[in-house]
Amino acid sequence: MDLFSKIKKQPHKPDTIWQPSIFDLKTQKDQKAVADLIESGAIDRIIETFHIQNKELAEVRDPSKISHPTETKTESKTDPDEGVWVYFPWRKSLIHLLAKSDYIELRTSRNSHLITLEEQKKFEGARIGFAGLNVGNPGAVCITLEGGSRQMKLADLDPLSVSNMNRFNTGIDNLGVNKVIISARQIFEIDPFMEIELYEDGIKPENIDKFLLEPKIDLLIEEMDNLKLKILIRERAKLHRIPVIMVTADGILDIERYDLEPDLPIMAGNLRAEVIEGINNVVPSKGNLRERVMLARDFIGKDLHSQRLNEAFEKIGTEIPSIPQLAEWTFLRGALLCHGARKILSGEKVVSGRYLLTSDSILKKKIA
Repeated sequence: MDLFSKIKKQPHKPDTIWQPSIFDLKTQKDQKAVADLIESGAIDRIIETFHIQNKELAEVRDPSKISHPTETKTESKTDPDEGVWVYFPWRKSLIHLLAKSDYIELRTSRNSHLITLEEQKKFEGARIGFAGLNVGNPGAVCITLEGGSRQMKLADLDPLSVSNMNRFNTGIDNLGVNKVIISARQIFEIDPFMEIELYEDGIKPENIDKFLLEPKIDLLIEEMDNLKLKILIRERAKLHRIPVIMVTADGILDIERYDLEPDLPIMAGNLRAEVIEGINNVVPSKGNLRERVMLARDFIGKDLHSQRLNEAFEKIGTEIPSIPQLAEWTFLRGALLCHGARKILSGEKVVSGRYLLTSDSILKKKIA
């Protein structure tokens, strides 16, 4: 018997749901909505840890209440009307959480002293646009974890492929799902109270100004592969005085403070004129692949790449299909993006230019 004979053969259609629903059971409308979800079988799990969250919040507000292991602990009862209930349709889960302000206070409490309260407010109040989510994804997740930028725009047109999964932190059940949807879900699972806008068709010349200005972002994190768009979006960001940061290669962080320096050259002057000319002369689907690969290499500069990466560039199109990347450096790039974004948005003096952290500089010299 053919084990697959009963499976209807049809094209794969990835799930595109990416927003959670938040319910307040003090209202009859939300009570009915949750009841309907349960009765329809849309919920497989109900997660109830509200009393633990409440206890932890009390300890954050008054550390003297922190209990000791020898003390007798009593189980607290939870009123389902307290806080909110969050439904994640892609996980078929309903979770009881603290109310928004209490949840944010508790979730970011371990930032205390490492990030001041004033810095935290500035960081979370800013709006960031992420153009490209291969490296933008760990940057967005890291920023969310630190409680920054409660309003985000995510732009990417590519679905997740198997070859992405040496560095994109997700499971195989997301194969074929657009990276903006995967990223939005990951962000909401950290903080369901975030505000996110998706550009599932990616950045295009005709939507750049909308992405930058409607509403206006405070910082652009640019991590696209398209070289022409990398230049064009900077030209528009410069016009609208929006700062730009980007991390490439191992750990090359480029900062362009167009908000402070409206006359700053593209890439803070680090992009050679002949490279810009070569990129502008590229015609889609035409020309030499080798030339385009070299332009990608020279966008940052051959001298700043590691020896192995430069060797890899020479083999693209013959021995390897594209620019190689590693998970370890993808996560480090995400951390660098978060660090740069937080410093800029919290008002620290961060000057335009190129900052360098390379694989060759790690594990070379012990300090003790």
